[in-house]
Amino acid sequence: MRAGLLILQMSLFQLSFGMVSVLVLGVLNRVMFAELGLPATLVGFLLAIPSLISPLRLWVGYLSDSRPILGRRRLPYIVTGMVLAAVGVLMGTLGALWSVRSAGLGISVSVLAFLVYGMGKNGMATAFQALIADVFDDEQRPRATAILKAAFILGIIGGSVVLGRLVDPYSPSRLIAVVVGTGLFALVMSVLSCAGVEPTGQTVEAISERVRQVPFGPTLKSTLMNRQVCLFFFFIGATLLATLSQDIFLEPYGAKLFGMSVGQTARLNMYWGGGTLASLLLCGMWGVNCLGRKRVTAVGLVIVASAFAGLILAGATGQQALFVGLVFVLGIGSGISGSGALTMMVDFTTAEQAGLLMGAWTIAHQLAEVVGNLLGGVLVDVVFSVSGSYLAAFGTVFGLEIGVAMVGLALLPFINLSGSLEDEPPADVELSQVPVARV
Repeated sequence: MRAGLLILQMSLFQLSFGMVSVLVLGVLNRVMFAELGLPATLVGFLLAIPSLISPLRLWVGYLSDSRPILGRRRLPYIVTGMVLAAVGVLMGTLGALWSVRSAGLGISVSVLAFLVYGMGKNGMATAFQALIADVFDDEQRPRATAILKAAFILGIIGGSVVLGRLVDPYSPSRLIAVVVGTGLFALVMSVLSCAGVEPTGQTVEAISERVRQVPFGPTLKSTLMNRQVCLFFFFIGATLLATLSQDIFLEPYGAKLFGMSVGQTARLNMYWGGGTLASLLLCGMWGVNCLGRKRVTAVGLVIVASAFAGLILAGATGQQALFVGLVFVLGIGSGISGSGALTMMVDFTTAEQAGLLMGAWTIAHQLAEVVGNLLGGVLVDVVFSVSGSYLAAFGTVFGLEIGVAMVGLALLPFINLSGSLEDEPPADVELSQVPVARV
């Protein structure tokens, strides 16, 4: 009963985080490009900054592990991160508006703003994910990770509707008011969602003291040189590359291969999201504990690979109904594999290094998205220029997704979720100083 209440309380952060994400990727993104006429290249660069500085998560994770503030390892970093994110969005809004009158000033402020936003986003997300590892035990984690992920998705959906209505009709003053209001709302929700949740006391202080005994550099080196950590990093990257990077290719595939309208391709997100949410919650509430983390993840990856093969077949035969149905199946596979992989990410931490390790896993996540989008875009352009066939171009990308899913499946048996990480630490670090990670 208490675990359920904690999940609901912590969902407030995910809902507000989802709304802030929509504010950046949906509202501000569209205003910069459509209303203010900023170049797409500049907009794309600004939006990429938070991902480019994602390695910051490792340092923030170590800080939250080793430097409690007022006796708390996670809440201060979550709240500070949300403050930075809100300030960054406001600065970015002002910078975009100023760029109309002074391009140099506006762009400079916007770059600084997205750096601030990226620091806040990466910091609070890492600390919050470490908090999940701190609070929930092995049996509770599948349900907690699934519901909290679903809350983030619902925050995006709800934020898209609410913020879209608040900004319409557009005016600079209305946009600023919405940005300020959303930032304040998210900050309040962050405090309410995490207050009184995390463990405190002498045990936590003792853990932090052990972490502080080894500086960040040696800790990071000994962690990243560990064979199990490296395997899991690439496994997470492969799994998320296979299930998430297709997002920007389904709509153009539907348009070019089936002649679907803008409205029809827009609804593909609804089909994919519906399948993802349903399977994510079902597996989180029941499947992961009953079938096991690895088995659920493997089933999801097989479904994802099969769905991509079906998408190629649907394009070759021109069957639009099959294409739409397979988008739904792809969402189901993504939700199933995601529920297992997300739970494994939380499991693969230690009391001493929850922040640092969660930072590493989320870097793998972000790099997978960036690499998938960039590599997929290059493949589409190159293959189409050579073949003149959109089926060949997008089929190559979907074939890559199948191959990456198979890589994830191949790595899965070698992931150790029950034993110690027994690789030797670097020679220049004393064994007694290295916090031993257990997974």
